[in-house]
Amino acid sequence: MQEARWAVRQAAQRLTGEAPALTAGCAEALQAGLATRAAELKEAVVAAWRTGARPEDLAEDARMDLDAVRAWLLCAGEGR
Repeated sequence: MQEARWAVRQAAQRLTGEAPALTAGCAEALQAGLATRAAELKEAVVAAWRTGARPEDLAEDARMDLDAVRAWLLCAGEGR
């Protein structure tokens, strides 16, 4: 589970870390880049949930609102 939570933290860091560089390009590149990184973060959150991580911990790891994490889990058929 710790490895899965680490993957969530890494995905969140990539999303926030690459955003400034993406803004230097065109709007389409920014949108595509952010969408890709957000999808990677969502996948990491769902994967970590499947290992037993609590949504509260995942929200903290992802630096996201708990309701947003729960919404992702519900969309993935994982929320409770």
